[in-house]
Amino acid sequence: MVDPGRETQYTESDVIEVFRDRNDYAEPLTASEVAEALGCSRRTALNRLHDLQEETDVTSKKVGGRSRVWWIPVRMDE
Repeated sequence: MVDPGRETQYTESDVIEVFRDRNDYAEPLTASEVAEALGCSRRTALNRLHDLQEETDVTSKKVGGRSRVWWIPVRMDE
């Protein structure tokens, strides 16, 4: 049982699944959108996204003062 005040643990695999379950793989997501899909806090989603950026192909781009979008690059065969 989870201790009161403690959030459920979300793995990096959970976050990757959010990206895979979309209709448009090229559309970037915000941390808030990832959080909503997982049912967790924005901070939890953001922490997992930062972990993924360091360890996988997940990448991000700043799009405003404090706004950032995240995506997994779609590789095109040349």
